[in-house]
Amino acid sequence: MNTHHGGALIELARAFAGVESEEVTITSVDRLGFHVRFKTPDGMRGARIAFLREVGDPEEARSVVADMVAEARKK
Repeated sequence: MNTHHGGALIELARAFAGVESEEVTITSVDRLGFHVRFKTPDGMRGARIAFLREVGDPEEARSVVADMVAEARKK
């Protein structure tokens, strides 16, 4: 996701963490959400973004993230 979907990560950070950034990286993922690191004018920061629902495997995580990106684009 970090390599191929940078724009989507920026949208997720904006919509679900209230963060404006030009660079966002996922640092870890678990069944309830993921941690991101983002670059701001004040330096590097971090945040946790909760999934819309609990996931049980990587395929479910991809599906939930896709739903979240679609929701973020509506905002």
